Amino acid sequence: MDRSRKVYTAPMEKQNSILVLAAGSLGDSLLTLPALRLLQSRSSVTVAGTSPYLSLGGKLLGITEVIPLDPLLQVLFSKTPLSSKDQTFLTRFKEIFIFFKDKDESILEKLASLSGIQVHFPAKPFTEFLEEGRWVAEYWLETAFACPLPPNCPFRQAKLLIDEPLKEKGRELLKSLNLAFPLVIHPGSGSPDKNAPLPFFRNAAERAVNESQKQVLVTWGEAEEKNLGIIREAFAGLKDVVVLPKTLALQDLAGVFSQSAAYLGNDSGVTQLASACGLRTFAVFQSTDAGIWGPQEAIILAAMKNLYA
Repeated sequence: MDRSRKVYTAPMEKQNSILVLAAGSLGDSLLTLPALRLLQSRSSVTVAGTSPYLSLGGKLLGITEVIPLDPLLQVLFSKTPLSSKDQTFLTRFKEIFIFFKDKDESILEKLASLSGIQVHFPAKPFTEFLEEGRWVAEYWLETAFACPLPPNCPFRQAKLLIDEPLKEKGRELLKSLNLAFPLVIHPGSGSPDKNAPLPFFRNAAERAVNESQKQVLVTWGEAEEKNLGIIREAFAGLKDVVVLPKTLALQDLAGVFSQSAAYLGNDSGVTQLASACGLRTFAVFQSTDAGIWGPQEAIILAAMKNLYA
């Protein structure tokens, strides 16, 4: 079977619904969550997304479904006109929202050939928006709503929808590590410049155990895998501190977060995930602006040197 055609399986009841094209890392994906939930409140939302969207899935994101973005982009970037099959798929949607940081005129041109569909791009370039110093999620919210939303808008606080089976799986995963309601520490990120020193996190783990009688789970992912030995060494010998033995799928990690006491990490997608799970989140911002890139409800520890003593 032609893999590029797997995307075109939306059921007929998806007519007059919303299609969102969205690309980005885990952190970028979660910063679109408020806008996705706003759109879902209006109609059924299908996201054609990158790997993080696919890993989280529609149920957890609180939208109707997630499909792969790449096959659809192959169609839209092709120099040939849309086939009848492509048109049939796209015209099942009343509106299409493009959640890309860079506007692509070739996509606009291809979608303009479709009648009866409203296509929405962000009103201004992403680089221009960043100069305003506002929270990135507002860029996508304003793309979805076409005007600023009031500060008390409930969609600003959108969280992942974690059901009871996923919470139970989180409890089972923690139990398998002999942990219950731990502090979760994620000492890495996608960029070394964003990372607080490992001794800071070790000190935080020791204090959690000695002063708060909390167990500690140290997590890591692909970005930290090459430095896993250094991470394990940094936390070696600490009582009630467990370094995750292997990486977890994003859904499983969300389940663990739902059953944890608090979270401490750098500016990273995992920190965005912890906050989106409703976990009390402490985020260390060193080289980036927390007001722009931070989770909505995190407690920001912004480059304070005394933290590393």
